[in-house]
Amino acid sequence: MSLQLLIVDDDTTIKILHKAIVIRSNLSLTPLTFSDGKEVLDYLNESAKEEDNYLILLDINMPVMSGWEFLKEIQTATYANRLYVIMVTSSVDSGDKVKSETFPQVIGYFEKPLRVDSCNNIKLIPGIEKYYS
Repeated sequence: MSLQLLIVDDDTTIKILHKAIVIRSNLSLTPLTFSDGKEVLDYLNESAKEEDNYLILLDINMPVMSGWEFLKEIQTATYANRLYVIMVTSSVDSGDKVKSETFPQVIGYFEKPLRVDSCNNIKLIPGIEKYYS
């Protein structure tokens, strides 16, 4: 049983920054990056293994497929119960945080950019803390 970390953001600078921070904080040593919801959805549909779980750092506003569209799409996926999603966004709309709580896979909501202390807090979230003990 493993936890694979996936970073989903359309901003190249943010992807590079978040990847470095995720590695530095030991949240994951081998994160994968994607530019939109469709890319990560295609990856999961093609590659999701039954023994793997996924921690997804998901942006909301992206071209092609937004974070919201991705969350709607995965609800009927066979791997949906093995996804842990952290919304990582620059949105200041409090309605977005409330909306994120309506999806069972969403376990956290953080503002960009992530920091090492954010990643350390993620490790303590119930459900995924077992991967970091």
